[in-house]
Formats: sequence, structure tokens, C-alpha cells
Amino acid sequence: MHIATRARRALPALLLALVLLVCALPRASAAGLENRYGIQLLPFDEGQILSIGNQAPGKCSLYALRYARTVLDGVENSGAGMWSNGAVWSAAGYSGFSGDLSACLDKLYSELNAGRPVIVHLQNTAVSGVSKHQNRTSTEEYHLTAGGWDVVDYPHISTSSTYGHWVCVVGYDAAADPEALAESDFFALDPARVSANGVLALTRLLDGTVWTANSPLKVAA
Repeated sequence: MHIATRARRALPALLLALVLLVCALPRASAAGLENRYGIQLLPFDEGQILSIGNQAPGKCSLYALRYARTVLDGVENSGAGMWSNGAVWSAAGYSGFSGDLSACLDKLYSELNAGRPVIVHLQNTAVSGVSKHQNRTSTEEYHLTAGGWDVVDYPHISTSSTYGHWVCVVGYDAAADPEALAESDFFALDPARVSANGVLALTRLLDGTVWTANSPLKVAA
């Protein structure tokens, strides 16, 4: 009898502790895409992304994972346990998705609409009319200002044809046709430059760069 009475008295305290524990856990964002000056963008804290900053040399995959988990969880991700001579995708709850270009673009679109950032593997493509560094992974950056996006030409060059380059896709063009998607409809946090002199920068994907033959997408489980 005494044991049962003590248990009943302890139950409210246990329930309170459980509620406090659940409240303290990181939460995935439940909010949908926001139209930010013509880009359908996943909501995230720009300051957290800028705090992570641009990649350390050779660690674009790790930084793309850190951005993705930061967007999902709403707290800045340290990357702890996510690197072992390469990104450990499973440690961040990500796994591979492969297919032809159409399947990859459809998957990108559906994952973003479900509130999940996608990590994308890019390769070089040749850009005509460029006299130097013709091969690149992007040509346009969108810098966030108080009045909208300031579009600048800043070529991101993939320096390795063996390993390519990883970015974290977080949005798409509001005018994109879901029945006729193109790589250039999508925007990414590019570890090469998420911070352009302290300003948040998005990178527009360049057509012909999603590396469909080499582990093109990593998606949240």
C-alpha cells in the first residue's frame, strides 16, 4: 500500500521531467516553404548558417550536412561524429538516392515541399563565353539584402573531377514548373560561399552539374 502511494505521488514529478526533456530536444522545422523575393525557401536562421560559415578545405560534404541539420533542427550543428575521411551521411540521418536527372529533380522538388533540405553532388560543366576557368559548378550567387536578392556573378569552380562538390539545396524558383523542372530552378547553400563578406549567399544550380552517375542526392530519412 505504501509503495503504491509513493508511486502515485512521484508520478506528477516524473511527468514534469519528461515534458521538460522533450521540450529540450532539437526539433525539426514544421514550417513550410516561404516565398522570399521569388524563391520558395525553407525557413532557417540565417545567423546560424553564417556562424557555421564557409567550408574548411576538402570538407564540403561535412559542411553541407551541417547546414542541412541546422535547417532541420533549428539549432546550429557542430558536425560532431559526421566526419571520417569523408562525410558520414548516416550520422546525420541522411541516405542516398539515385536516378536519372528527371527522377533527381522530382525528388528534390518533393523533398523541399516536405520541408527537408537535400544534399546534392555536383560536377563540372563547361560554360561558353568564359575565357578563364571555363569549367564550373555555378555562375550566380544571390545575396540577401533588406530589399531582396542582389544577383552577382561569382563562379564556383569544382577543383576535383574525381570527387566533385557537395551543396545543400534549400529552395527553388517560385516560377518553376513542377512538370518541367531544370537544375537551374534550384538554390543551394554552397559550402564554398554561404557567407559573402558576412552576407548570406545562395547559389543557383547550373544546368548540367547534378552528378547523376555518382551518388547524386542525399536525403533525410
